[in-house]
Amino acid sequence: MRKSLIIASTLALSLGAASAQTTTTTAAPAQVTLSDVPAGHWAKDAVDKIVQCGLIQGFPDGTFRGNENLTRYQAALIFYRALQTGALSGCGFGATDMTTIANGMQEVSTELAAIASRVTDLEKLTADQQARIDALEAKINGMDTGAASTDVAALNARIDALEAAIRNIPAGPQGPAGPTGPQGPAGPAGPQGPAGASTSTTGTVTTPAPSTGTTVVIGEPTPTATAPAKNIYAGVGVGAKMAGNGAECLNTFDQNKPKVNYCYTGSVMVGSNQVIGPVGARVAAEYQPGYNGVSVDANATYALQNGSKLTPYVGAGLGLTSSQTRTAGSTANASDIYVNGIIGVDYNVTDSLAVFVEGNGRYYLSNNGYGTGLATSTADKGGFNGGIKTGVKFYF
Repeated sequence: MRKSLIIASTLALSLGAASAQTTTTTAAPAQVTLSDVPAGHWAKDAVDKIVQCGLIQGFPDGTFRGNENLTRYQAALIFYRALQTGALSGCGFGATDMTTIANGMQEVSTELAAIASRVTDLEKLTADQQARIDALEAKINGMDTGAASTDVAALNARIDALEAAIRNIPAGPQGPAGPTGPQGPAGPAGPQGPAGASTSTTGTVTTPAPSTGTTVVIGEPTPTATAPAKNIYAGVGVGAKMAGNGAECLNTFDQNKPKVNYCYTGSVMVGSNQVIGPVGARVAAEYQPGYNGVSVDANATYALQNGSKLTPYVGAGLGLTSSQTRTAGSTANASDIYVNGIIGVDYNVTDSLAVFVEGNGRYYLSNNGYGTGLATSTADKGGFNGGIKTGVKFYF
């Protein structure tokens, strides 16, 4: 920046001096072609102009080097050409133009001088800061050999001594032995030994008969049952039951179609697999939307705990169904008692969750309501009805 100000100030003075000189006609400078200012460059016209005026002739290798800084020597050469050769007057500027340029530059010479003074102060401040930085770097570099270096070495020595003392601390007395751990599993069987010597009587060789006993592997873990270890459960399920002639239910998926010979049901249950020995008990309630039927029964159950994920079970008990009465013209409910039989299987997903599927058969002692699912022809006799359901049980 300071170089630019010097150049501008000098140019102002030189133009003033040039305007006072007598204009002389000089020979046109030799044509110069600069190899590194291509056509289309944004500054090509300006470069060509100052080359034409003879202020710039480029470097000996024919380059302009427009991205390099301008040195004082190069600036002096430009000013020399401007002052001594009358280059500006040879570029088409008349006496009036030269006077106008000189006056304009003289008007800003005071401001340029003030800016140059500020630049001088900034350069001095920069020099002072650089000196302080150099002194600080020298001080930091001297710390490696001064008192700070000695302190660091002493601290490292103390740390080394402390680590050595920790490594040399003697071991304390051995504590009492802990309890004996469980026996580990048996290792693999070793290779079979050589055959024994054969004994001969009357020319025949007698060999021992192969053992037909069962091989017992010592240490083999006992299979663990996957059936739920918990006893009490609650469950929910959905299903369907038979519906005879006269007790059919609407088709849930398309109620415009004729009635079907089955009715959908939803059920809940609570029970225990073991109440008296292996015999359990459960209470279940079932709701049938068709004919607003509700059935409740209590059953004794027996689950076959075979140690696998599948647990079959059976049960038997008594129940009661309340549903819309068959009496013509009445919307009241009627009750029917039934004997219940159950057969199903649980699939134990975890010890707290099982999926079940079961079928049940009911023998109704009467047929007073449509919820029995029996045909109308058995109204005074009762009869058999069956169903199936599936769901989940939660063990507690």
